Amino acid sequence: MLICPKCNGELIKNNNVYICNNGHSFDIAKRGYVNLVLGNAKSTGDDKKMVRSRTQFLNQGYYENLRKCIGEILTTCDLRVLVDAGCGEGYYTNYFKQILPLCNVFGFDLSKYAIDEACKAKSGVCYGVCSSFHLPLNDKCCDGIISIFAPIDMKENTRILKSKGYFLQVGPGPKHLWELKQKLYSNVYENNIEVGHEGYKLVKEKYIEDTITINNKEDIWALFQMTPYYWRTPKSKSEQLHQLHRLSTTIQFHVALYKKE
Repeated sequence: MLICPKCNGELIKNNNVYICNNGHSFDIAKRGYVNLVLGNAKSTGDDKKMVRSRTQFLNQGYYENLRKCIGEILTTCDLRVLVDAGCGEGYYTNYFKQILPLCNVFGFDLSKYAIDEACKAKSGVCYGVCSSFHLPLNDKCCDGIISIFAPIDMKENTRILKSKGYFLQVGPGPKHLWELKQKLYSNVYENNIEVGHEGYKLVKEKYIEDTITINNKEDIWALFQMTPYYWRTPKSKSEQLHQLHRLSTTIQFHVALYKKE
C-alpha cells in the first residue's frame, strides 16, 4: 500500500524499517509509525502542547455524537481500505478501526506529535507522518477517504480513491461554536457551507447539532486551540477567554458523503 515519497516505488516493511527497491529507507518509530516527510521538506502541523490539549478535550466526550454518527455512516459503506487524511491524534481513526476490524485503516497527519499520540492506542491502524497533499499511497488503492476538520486536496483524493469509492467530508456547521464566537467577536457570522466536488455524487448530507457545557478553563482553552479563531483573535479577547471557567455553546457539524463517479 505505501509508496516511497522519493521515487514512488513500493515500500516493503522489513523489521523496523520500510524500504523500496531503490534502497530508500524510512525507520519505524518506537510507537509504530513511519515518518515519510522528506528531509528537505518543511514539516509543520500541531505542536506537542496543542496535541495534548486537543487529546484531553476530545477524550472528555464532547464530540462523541459526531464520532458515532460518522461511524454509523462508514458501516453502511463497503470498505476494505480506509484512509483518514489529516487524522490528528487518532480520536476518530482508532474508533473507526474498532468498529471496522476487517478494514485496513491508514491515518496520516503532518504533525509527528499527533501521530505519536494516535499510536498510543495500539489499535491496528497504520499511521504515517506526511501531508494530505502528498499521500504515500498507490493510485486507486482505497475504498474510502475521510477528512474531518482537515485541509483537503481533491486531486490527491481522486488519485488514490478507487472508482465508486467514498469520500466523507466533515466540517463546521453554520452555527458551530456560536456562543464561543460571541465571547470573542462583536459581530458573529454563520459559517459558509460549500457542497459538491467535480466527479463526485453527493450520497448523503446531514447536520449534527448539540449543546455542550464545559466547566473548566483548561477544556475551554483546548477547544479554542482547535479552532482557526485561535490564530485570528485579538490578544485581549484571548486573555479574557483564558480566564473563563464555564462555557455552554452550540456544536454543529456538517457531514457530507460523496461517491466517486
